[in-house]
Amino acid sequence: MSIDLSREPDGVATVLMNRPAKRNAFTLDMYRDFGRVMGELDADDAVRCVVLRGAGGAFCAGSDIAGFGDDRDGAAQAADYAAFTLSMTDRLKHLRHPTLACIEGVCVGGGLELAALCDIRIAGRSSRFGIPVNRIGLTVDHQELADLIAVIGATRVLEILLEGHVFGADEAMAKGLLTRVVDDEHVVEQAYAAASRIAAAAPLVNRWHKRFAGQLRAGRPLTEAERREAYACFGTEDYRRGRMAFASKQVPVFTGR
Repeated sequence: MSIDLSREPDGVATVLMNRPAKRNAFTLDMYRDFGRVMGELDADDAVRCVVLRGAGGAFCAGSDIAGFGDDRDGAAQAADYAAFTLSMTDRLKHLRHPTLACIEGVCVGGGLELAALCDIRIAGRSSRFGIPVNRIGLTVDHQELADLIAVIGATRVLEILLEGHVFGADEAMAKGLLTRVVDDEHVVEQAYAAASRIAAAAPLVNRWHKRFAGQLRAGRPLTEAERREAYACFGTEDYRRGRMAFASKQVPVFTGR
């Protein structure tokens, strides 16, 4: 049971949730490893896109319920558990690089919440989604709710939580949970094709756009410094390369400077 990290020369990194016997359900140690890996990726300028996926034909079944008796024995311990696990998954939410969830099979509970933290979500047609916690008497944390609401709105989130049913990829797409639905046999291929397109673009620009979107989503007025940052690209080597390549009808090679 682990969180595995691999990197490709083009700057695409893969974070693999690797506990297939339990449909990649997270233990406390896996949350710890997940946070460590995200911190490592955030500090690496060579990374251009991060793909999050699960092993064994499943994305993630959330937290391992088998461990709740030890990890969440009462309200106080449950609050401490949530504070720790959210501090680990927040590193995905705040990762400066573009993120892409490659979703196969089960994507429920905390697994759906992880997918919702990614910038792009590509799923196979037979994938299954839901947060059926009301079937076992559990609530979703305020921060987890806020993250879901930011993606699909309060009405859709309440529909998912109150009905508590598990639904398919087409319904998930209609609710706004997914970016793209593809045939199962093509989901990995399509996810990495998208990641390669992201990695081939100017990495500073991709990081800026991700940050700008986050600033706007926060719903507060932008500072003057934040507004001016939108034009910082004009001082970069990548802008010079891109402009010259466009003029000469060549494909630019960006350096991240």
